[in-house]
Amino acid sequence: MAQVTDIVHQLLQRDERAFELVFRTYYAELCRFANKYLKSESESEELVQDLFCKLWQKLETISIQSSLKSYLYTAVRNAAFNHLKHRLVQQQHELHVRHQADYFETTAHLEVSELSQQIQQAIDRLPDRCKEVFQLSRNEGLKYREIAEHMDISVKTVEAQMGKALSVLREELGPYLPVVIVIWFENLMR
Repeated sequence: MAQVTDIVHQLLQRDERAFELVFRTYYAELCRFANKYLKSESESEELVQDLFCKLWQKLETISIQSSLKSYLYTAVRNAAFNHLKHRLVQQQHELHVRHQADYFETTAHLEVSELSQQIQQAIDRLPDRCKEVFQLSRNEGLKYREIAEHMDISVKTVEAQMGKALSVLREELGPYLPVVIVIWFENLMR
């Protein structure tokens, strides 16, 4: 008992040799003890190292009521429990974030699918020639001159039909127009 008290007293005097002796004496067994809770050697080692750092930093403020060994084991057990609680909170947070991401992805997919249907319905309501010009331009990626040759009409007629199509679609899909443009652009890139 006198030896333990001497070690504690030496620690309180910031005796580095006493601290090193305590570290070498207890480090390995404290790591094994922590590993029983954490089931991870690297986390256990980190926890015990952190404990010794805090011990050295806060020597003046700690109170060792029983033996130094009991104090260290209790500190490791408490730190392990705190670590496990923190790990649980992190896992719950990650699960929540994953759930939120899945929800938003599903919702966005449904909204895009719904919008695609609205776009297609609006296109289907266009007059036949207007619809054909629009689809050749947006779906096939043809230039006005190519559409004119393909349909055997003038470039001016293609421009007029395209203007009419865009005007009707702008009117029907007004608030969604920026998203519609992105969808058309993505379809062209495929």
